[in-house]
Amino acid sequence: MTGENILGRMTSVRQLAAMGTARLKAAGVECADYDAKQLLFHCTGLTEGTYLADPQRRVTQEVQDRYDRLIHFREQRIPLQHILGHAWFYGREFTVNSDVLIPRPDTEVLVEEALKAIRPGDDVLDVCTGSGCILLTIACEQKIRTGLGTDISAKALAVAEQNLTRLAGEMAGGVPAFAQGDLLDPAAGKVFDVIVSNPPYIPSRVIPGLAPEVRDHDPLGALDGGEDGLAFYRRLAAGAEKALKPGGVIFLEIGYDQAQAVSGLLRDASFTDITVIRDYGGNDRVIRGVYGRS
Repeated sequence: MTGENILGRMTSVRQLAAMGTARLKAAGVECADYDAKQLLFHCTGLTEGTYLADPQRRVTQEVQDRYDRLIHFREQRIPLQHILGHAWFYGREFTVNSDVLIPRPDTEVLVEEALKAIRPGDDVLDVCTGSGCILLTIACEQKIRTGLGTDISAKALAVAEQNLTRLAGEMAGGVPAFAQGDLLDPAAGKVFDVIVSNPPYIPSRVIPGLAPEVRDHDPLGALDGGEDGLAFYRRLAAGAEKALKPGGVIFLEIGYDQAQAVSGLLRDASFTDITVIRDYGGNDRVIRGVYGRS
């Protein structure tokens, strides 16, 4: 029986959610129940609380049809965040689409660690900024002097600019800017107190085996770290000395098995006090290094 025929008999939000969950489970979607409810809330304007308070609430055929379409998109393994048009990161809503990497909870560890080092009045550089979620979160949480986010993708920077507009009123200090270019190139001639980056770090050979949501819908340029996944770390380590003040700190998100290799690259580039920080799942996730001595 098609989803359309099933929907024709549905009357309550609980029934719609159950139908959506069943279809997403059949399509192999992880967290099918959560995704089905989020799409339902998006269609109806309900919240978790109002849904639980009145699960027998009836909906119009128009809402049912819209929900059917959204469930179909998710069955095709289009990411939930792309369907909704936003993702949550560090307690804030960010616009996302297929031009940027979807912000992930593990990256919040990078922000948390950077905020421990960033002082009021510091200058912050975010390399491979994508949606801008890292730099904009830092600018909302700390009174920085200046912030610059760089990305080679003009389409990604267009998304970052949308998020800047959305969050400008929350900035604690200086409002960041974004610039297009390869890695550190747009920052030429400037020096910063802190560099943060979540660069592409997945080895090229691994990408075909990733979940469809990532493999087929995240931009390849934000994933592919070259043959061994370290291509961007080599370039960042080699170039960071020109972009950091003496005693400046770099924070890099890494893959779970890259701590030793990336630490070595930073050490060879004259970074000291190198520290590995784990994520909430216990995996190595962030490398911190100090350039020279303050």
